[in-house]
Amino acid sequence: MVETRNISLGGLLFHVELPAFSVLNGYLADLKKVLRGSEGKEDILQEVESRLAELFSGFMGSGRTVVTLEDVEKACRQLGEPTEFGDPDLDEARQGSHQEGEHTGAQGDQKQRRMFRDPDDRIIGGVATGLAHRIGVDPVLIRFLAVLLLFLSGPVVVMLYILLWCIIPKARSVSDRVAMKGDPVTVDAIKDTVEDQLKQAREQFDNPHVKGRIRSGWNRFISHDLPQFLKAVLKVLGWFIVFVGVIILLAIGGAIISALVTGNWGWAF
Repeated sequence: MVETRNISLGGLLFHVELPAFSVLNGYLADLKKVLRGSEGKEDILQEVESRLAELFSGFMGSGRTVVTLEDVEKACRQLGEPTEFGDPDLDEARQGSHQEGEHTGAQGDQKQRRMFRDPDDRIIGGVATGLAHRIGVDPVLIRFLAVLLLFLSGPVVVMLYILLWCIIPKARSVSDRVAMKGDPVTVDAIKDTVEDQLKQAREQFDNPHVKGRIRSGWNRFISHDLPQFLKAVLKVLGWFIVFVGVIILLAIGGAIISALVTGNWGWAF
């Protein structure tokens, strides 16, 4: 029987085999070394531990109660080794041994785009932004379509929005926010997301009044949302022109073929 150790991750208690416990402790120690001096270090570590807890729970399912060495190595591959983004003095051989697995794990996560409401980029409930992330388009386009449908169908869109608001969960953790955008949930992605949240918190602190928030929102609209919206509109318009052009060419081609078969060229004069 393999000796085990207990460890708390993300508020959950896990029984971990001793070899797996050593590898996990080493991974977390390397991560702390890489993140020393980084802004939001404690938040990043907490989110990484929560992600590890989520992965371990998924690996074990309901049939096992002990985390194995294979579970720990698989979770570390999915999160990425600290040597990928941090201190070059860490063991390079360790990174090389997991390089292929990291690539596979990242690609596997990339295909799993999850549906959440976005609390960081919302006007009402974050439904439009969540839908935009899910289908891979700019949120401005979804909002434009929502306003357009509001004028066309009125209460139907409002009721649909309320329904989606009720059934789509909110992205509460950093892992949720990363998965919502279709990115692999790696330590690097968690670190970037935490830093972005801290930046937004500072901006809100610097603009505590309504006027400041309106000014900040207007600047963001002019510098980011409006250009993205215009790009999306031009892309849709371009595809519409291509579609109309194809329809016209098919119609002309059909008319020519019909004239060749019947010998009636009267339509051309």
